[in-house]
Amino acid sequence: MTLGRPWEMEKIPRLKMPVILDKEEVHRLIVLTDNLKHRAILTMAYSSGLRISEVAHLKVSDIDTGRMTVLVRQGKGKKDR
Repeated sequence: MTLGRPWEMEKIPRLKMPVILDKEEVHRLIVLTDNLKHRAILTMAYSSGLRISEVAHLKVSDIDTGRMTVLVRQGKGKKDR
């Protein structure tokens, strides 16, 4: 009881758990993608942990193959990382 009222469990909102794919499901998703651009976007997002908006704003010059790094410009919070 709170404030003299009984709890109504049906009205208490519940958090939805995120769907987490295992390695095989991610691999199948990437392999089944026919479009090369879409496959590159999925692979970059998954392998580097980037958000979709961050991947969408990447440029070729942001990828340093020598050091194996990716520069994210204006990511979450308008910060570079």
